[in-house]
Amino acid sequence: MNTIKSEQWLAASLALLSMSGVSHAQQAAGNEGETLAIETVLVTATKRATDLQDTAGSISALGAEQIDNKSLVSMDDYLNTLPSVNFLERGVGENQIIIRGIGLAFGERATVGSYFGEVPLSNPIIATSTDMKLVDMERIEVLRGPQGTLYGGGSMSGAVRNIPNAPYLEEFEGRVSVEYSATDGADGGNSNVTAMVNLPLGDELALRMVGYRFDNAGYVDLVSTPTLEARSAATGTPVANQDGVGGNRFTGARASLLWQPSDELDVTLMLAHQELEEDGRNDVTISREAFEASALATGDEYKTDELSLFNLLVNYDLGWGVLTSSTSWVDGDTADSSDLGRVIDWAAVGFSERDKEGLVQELRVASQLDGKLQFTGGLYYEDFESFERCCWRWTGDQEFNPFGTENLRTVNTLSTIDQVAVFGEVDYQLTDAFSLTVGGRWFDYEREDEIDESGPLAAIPSNLSTTESGSRYKAGLDYKLNDDALLYALWSEGFRLGLGVATAPPEICDVDNDGLMDGTSISLGTSSIDSDTTENFELGGKFSLWDNRVRLNSSIYRIDWTDIPVGAVGSNPVCSATVNGGEARSQGVELEAQVLLTASLSLQLSASYTDAEFTNNQGGNEGDRLPMSPEHNAYMGLQYDWFLADYPAFLRADVTYVGAFNTGATIPTESGDYVTLDLNAGVFLDDVELKVYASNLTNEDDVTVSFFLDRGWRLRPRTLGVQLAYRF
Repeated sequence: MNTIKSEQWLAASLALLSMSGVSHAQQAAGNEGETLAIETVLVTATKRATDLQDTAGSISALGAEQIDNKSLVSMDDYLNTLPSVNFLERGVGENQIIIRGIGLAFGERATVGSYFGEVPLSNPIIATSTDMKLVDMERIEVLRGPQGTLYGGGSMSGAVRNIPNAPYLEEFEGRVSVEYSATDGADGGNSNVTAMVNLPLGDELALRMVGYRFDNAGYVDLVSTPTLEARSAATGTPVANQDGVGGNRFTGARASLLWQPSDELDVTLMLAHQELEEDGRNDVTISREAFEASALATGDEYKTDELSLFNLLVNYDLGWGVLTSSTSWVDGDTADSSDLGRVIDWAAVGFSERDKEGLVQELRVASQLDGKLQFTGGLYYEDFESFERCCWRWTGDQEFNPFGTENLRTVNTLSTIDQVAVFGEVDYQLTDAFSLTVGGRWFDYEREDEIDESGPLAAIPSNLSTTESGSRYKAGLDYKLNDDALLYALWSEGFRLGLGVATAPPEICDVDNDGLMDGTSISLGTSSIDSDTTENFELGGKFSLWDNRVRLNSSIYRIDWTDIPVGAVGSNPVCSATVNGGEARSQGVELEAQVLLTASLSLQLSASYTDAEFTNNQGGNEGDRLPMSPEHNAYMGLQYDWFLADYPAFLRADVTYVGAFNTGATIPTESGDYVTLDLNAGVFLDDVELKVYASNLTNEDDVTVSFFLDRGWRLRPRTLGVQLAYRF
């Protein structure tokens, strides 16, 4: 943390501490003379309901009240406030989550699993996942560290679970909210509308419906530069000049139907759909004024994204355990267009469209025995398919076209993956104080990629495939010092599925006919890469102090990342291959604290230190830091609750520090190293809620992500807003 940013964070923190004044539950406890204490938080990270403080592992949980009071609507609003977590948003809908430093490049296959309820948003083929808006949510859980046994491939450094509210039979209720905000420098205002209704339909049925629309104005201006003017003259393409590009609209709906014919059986059917439209791109030219970018008028820049989710969840209470079947279907379409002239000396546009669909079936049982033994086990199946069409097209005058054709490159890619797995975990109470956990997962998958290319810049078409089976394991020992203290030691493995890779042509890459790519020790017969693996060693403690008015959770860890896919180039520079060869290590410390200072004043703190570096010279220089995540991050939140003329009210402030980091060895621009301050205040007038808020109050314009050459993204400018909601 450099000196300037440290001083900013300290000053903001001291400002928070100088405020003076609880959640509604805390107010009630204080008024009724009950013991003041932090409420118990139940999580389902282990696929059974457990107390967060009794669950061995590094887990952060945010409840519905905290989501509402902090005005959280997307992953970008909360992930960077958590220890060892970095959220990279490269424009709306193009996100990447990094936990504990495990990540190397933009667009790589996911190292963190993300879920909406039981439905996976990330999959083994697509690099990014859609960020479903946080409307009518019950809870958010973030699991740090490999989750290879219960959550499988792609969760090699953690998992993020956004859990929506489920229907319930007891009560009719609803909520409608409208919101308006203004962003500094934006071309217009922002408006949001959300609605929810829960309808009991007799003694056995209940329907919960949610709808929303978020409209955000653009705040990036396209301006001319001398370099762009020269490129315009050389290609016959005008320069784009436009204010307020990058505006977007999210529209979504969700319906969940609960059928509960008996105390033993409940069935929930969820359907969800979300659409995104973005006008222009909101990346900027880093070397120019804060929110300026440069582009040629090669055509409209845009992005669209549609995602439909289906989930059928069946729970049956067997007495000694709960049998659960989760059937999920994911169907999505994405398209985008961007001026390639932002980064290369052409008048060309890059266009892509992708269709994706997938089926996931999980059947599991979680015991609820009276003895010392508890277990969770199940079967898993997934079948994903993706078709992507990517084009580079010349858009300047043909007389300036050095390629002689409009189609510079077209790539059609059909990818499929099928996987089956068996998983389980067993918990055994060795003594009143000691508990042992062991788990494992066996998996088997097949992936195929059919790639067809055309155009003067096309590569050789290829059909790639790979199959692999393997096992990953977990073991842990926890010690209950007393009812208020838990110590644990954990060893766990995570993995990410491999894929087929192109082989180098022997006639030019193996001149000496020894079977190896000239200048390397790589076999020319290598046509696939195996799963890369993380091995995690973790020690942690969870403590409740001061009559449960203080909760302190901390952990130290080391992750060894092996078999990382890396590229190698032969003595002939046109010869290349991708192999499992990289190695890295991440180690660090995490801390989270929650304090009830008084019946009206609560404090949240978190911080982390992440030391992630290459341990060999494959993929980077040994000893160099891994890109994509900061060495330090920190967060502080303070909330004051009181009665305003007999009506409950709250005021909260949140300070977040994200340390500096790079986003790749070839990208010299530093990202991060910024402090943001958010304020929220609200009053509950019986059935009416009124809230005002300020995001990025100090209007910081630091770079959040640097991408390529002089491109990147900055913090959204200061946004001031008001929300009015009605509950019925």
